[in-house]
Amino acid sequence: MDTVKTDIPIEERYFEKPKRLRTASGYPLKEIYEPEDIEGMDYKRDIGRAGEYPFTRGIFPDMYRGRMWSLREICGYDSPRETNKRIKFLLSEGESALNVIPDLPTQNGIDSDHPRARGGVGVQGPPWCSMQDMEIMMEGVPFEKVSMTMSVYLMPVFVFYVAAAEKAGASLKNLRGTLLNDTLSFPLVRFNPPVVPQDVATRMTTDTILFCDQFVPKFYPLSVGSEGLRESGANAAQEIAFDFCLARYYITKALERGADIDKVARRITFTHRCGIDIFEEAAKFRAARRVWARMMREEFGAKDPRTMTYKVHVVTKGSDLTAQQPENNVIRIAYQALAAVLGGVQSLHTTSLDEPICLPTEDSQRIAVRTQQILAYETGVVNVADPLGGSYYVEYLTNKLDEEITKIIDELKDDIAKYAWEGRLLEMMYKNAVEEQKEIESGEKIVVGVNRFRVPEEAEREIKVHEPSQDAVNEHLNNLKRLRETRDTEAVRARLEELRKAVEVRDKNTIPYVMEAAKAYATLGEIMGVFRMAYGHPYDAFGDLEYPF
Repeated sequence: MDTVKTDIPIEERYFEKPKRLRTASGYPLKEIYEPEDIEGMDYKRDIGRAGEYPFTRGIFPDMYRGRMWSLREICGYDSPRETNKRIKFLLSEGESALNVIPDLPTQNGIDSDHPRARGGVGVQGPPWCSMQDMEIMMEGVPFEKVSMTMSVYLMPVFVFYVAAAEKAGASLKNLRGTLLNDTLSFPLVRFNPPVVPQDVATRMTTDTILFCDQFVPKFYPLSVGSEGLRESGANAAQEIAFDFCLARYYITKALERGADIDKVARRITFTHRCGIDIFEEAAKFRAARRVWARMMREEFGAKDPRTMTYKVHVVTKGSDLTAQQPENNVIRIAYQALAAVLGGVQSLHTTSLDEPICLPTEDSQRIAVRTQQILAYETGVVNVADPLGGSYYVEYLTNKLDEEITKIIDELKDDIAKYAWEGRLLEMMYKNAVEEQKEIESGEKIVVGVNRFRVPEEAEREIKVHEPSQDAVNEHLNNLKRLRETRDTEAVRARLEELRKAVEVRDKNTIPYVMEAAKAYATLGEIMGVFRMAYGHPYDAFGDLEYPF
């Protein structure tokens, strides 16, 4: 990096021109776009009004005039009790919905006292080992009044939440929220090789979709799209196409079990990233709405317009941020958020300025919340649906991305599970990431504070860093130990045996049995182990533990 010219002579700056005349995804750009660049477009067929097929301009007629996007910051660290404090802090600062991501042991489907969990408990988020952890995390938070996004891929964790809500007196029919539940993303962005076998993963996802349709109708049981696709190198078209293929796979599995397309697909959402290329990102969301609507109506025969709407939660792209001069990230995040809102998204997490360094502090999350509030209340961006619609440039980009997304879907849709599990999608993403890094190192792509406009190390502003609390982790581990000692062991054994028998009946929905096991305080690792055994896999993904019953 030392060979990169960090600035140019003063006399050249006045006449400086941009070097990289293409979008972030690499599409070459003209100096101006005119009517001939969107020749052949039909307004009603290709664009239409917001709230009408093909929903290019938005999924609601009045968009943000009728309802603001959800302000949904990701939170979670150390333990369920500490996360409870952060949840209450964010709600007090004006957050309108919750979004919690657990630690890596939980995402691996193992308990905090598993040998492989050592060093990872509470580092990335709270551990969720049993229903008890959900009770602690949600203490004093009204289940029926908040919308909860659970950024986790495992159905038992969702059941812990539902069981805790029911115990607190909440009606399942009034619970609102979203479960990531995109189990095919395991080998893409989380764990490679995946710790949850594909057959188990698919069963859990499908059971959740069918259960929520009947018993938890306000909960979105599947949000396709680990936001990590984009962070791993996927370009704008790949991000949407890969996830639409995954959604298609899940829908097909649900239909094979007798589901109705207009009941199942209507409750599917997406979780995507938003980068800093404002116009490409806004066009990406417009194109995604059109492609999804077309797929649902033409391929799956959907009749309900709600089934055809692409509903998306967006996380501003962390890999656009820098550890150098981190205060500059506030500006980057604001531009990313603007792009997302111009693109008509339904829910937004603005990444914190310290994202490249640590988990967010209260101070950095307050700034992230204020970023969205200023955007919503001071800029006027909410006053008109699809304010970029009709721009020759934006409509051209929308058409280009529609074309690219559709092309990738046609190539991958029949083999998406195989490509995901074998790592072929990862290869495509990594290739993009390597090319981008080369552009940064050569100076072709300018990143302020990294390869231009740098400051001496001693001039870098120090920021407050979140420090994990070992005391909080120890308290959680003690709670787990005490739980194992005081629960009714025979009841746990019986409920797990009933669950195993249910899993072995391949078309039976297992969630009622997981619910009973959760209420007996069976742990995540125990429930996951029973699923694994019922499908012929070892109890423990890592081979360290034997079935305790």
